[in-house]
Amino acid sequence: MQNQKKLCKNTANLPRLATIGIAVVTVLAVSGCTTYQPSYEPTVLRNKITVTESVERLELYAGSAGLHLSSRDENAVAAFLSQYASTGQGPLYVSVPSSGAASQGAQQAQSIVQSYLGRMGLDGSNMQTGQYQVNAGVVAPVVVSYRRLTTAPIDCSQGASLTHTSNNQPYGNFGCAQTANLAALIDNPMQLLAPYGLDNAYATRRMTVIDKYNAGEATASDTSESQEVSASEGAQ
Repeated sequence: MQNQKKLCKNTANLPRLATIGIAVVTVLAVSGCTTYQPSYEPTVLRNKITVTESVERLELYAGSAGLHLSSRDENAVAAFLSQYASTGQGPLYVSVPSSGAASQGAQQAQSIVQSYLGRMGLDGSNMQTGQYQVNAGVVAPVVVSYRRLTTAPIDCSQGASLTHTSNNQPYGNFGCAQTANLAALIDNPMQLLAPYGLDNAYATRRMTVIDKYNAGEATASDTSESQEVSASEGAQ
């Protein structure tokens, strides 16, 4: 009778032990199927802004009477040279075809470009003139060109679903659009390669501040009454 009670007691614990065993096996199975997902690098490392060099060029076509610019052409030349003055790297090239009407306007092209550079306060010492080969009878332009730094376009095409976040990580190109917009807004990519140079310190102002500091006076500049605004006035 006593052995029968022990058997019943052990039998009563079987469902509980079986449930625990199934839970342990399930956890092990799930953990065995899970793979390690490393964290993504920061956006600035995954979507880098690349600085490249491009060649900007302007074509001017000469007629039978030589190189004469219309008002539209004059505006185009002025805008082109203004861009060169602000972002150009290196010399300004004026390339003339080896034959044809444009070859006869080589001196005219150089004079026109020189004149516009003078209006912008540039002496034109960086201007270089040369020829390029062209077949006889082919209409070829006078090419004005220069090199400049620019940012390469960033491809932000979505490769995966935005809802695929099972590993609790952002999607692959998260932040790409922000970086692409920033690259498009940068006017002078040289800012990404090297910092701006610092001007010399203003020695007179520096000595004034030091003298006031030694005398125990306020070193800040005086503020005029027109620049003083109280909080109560702003609330009214």
